[in-house]
Amino acid sequence: MILSFLISNLFISSEIVDAAENRFVIEGEKAVDFTLKTVDGKVFNLSDYAGKIVIVNFWTTWCTYCQEEMEELIKFRKEANSLNVELLGVNVTSSEQSEKAVIHFVKGIDLPFQVGLDVHGEVSKTYQIIGIPTTFIIDKKGIVKKKLIGPVTSDMLKELITQ
Repeated sequence: MILSFLISNLFISSEIVDAAENRFVIEGEKAVDFTLKTVDGKVFNLSDYAGKIVIVNFWTTWCTYCQEEMEELIKFRKEANSLNVELLGVNVTSSEQSEKAVIHFVKGIDLPFQVGLDVHGEVSKTYQIIGIPTTFIIDKKGIVKKKLIGPVTSDMLKELITQ
């Protein structure tokens, strides 16, 4: 099943990234700040959520695992309101058919969290996204505590943020 997940959800950038010129996100180190436009046309920065635990979920509309995971993320968002946790979605728009299709998808399921559009794939490259969904847990100090490749559940997220 894991091999099937990796094969069906792997996307490869046509650009070779030189690690000496770019900063990447690594567990145990400070998360790299980013700015994205949302599906509502607003803009947010990761740094806007300093002082909170932040969960950042990278996904696409065509990923079956991502679609199934959305129910769990919605459940988590509703249950985590009192935990000082922020959930952010990052759509890997650079691998989508169109930005319009993403906006239609998000509004169609009425996601209760911010969804940023990674139109040029820059955030995905910085966060070294090779399979989707991929989720990062960032602590209140902005340190990446965990990188999870594959679908997550609400219970899994709740357990990880309380460790």
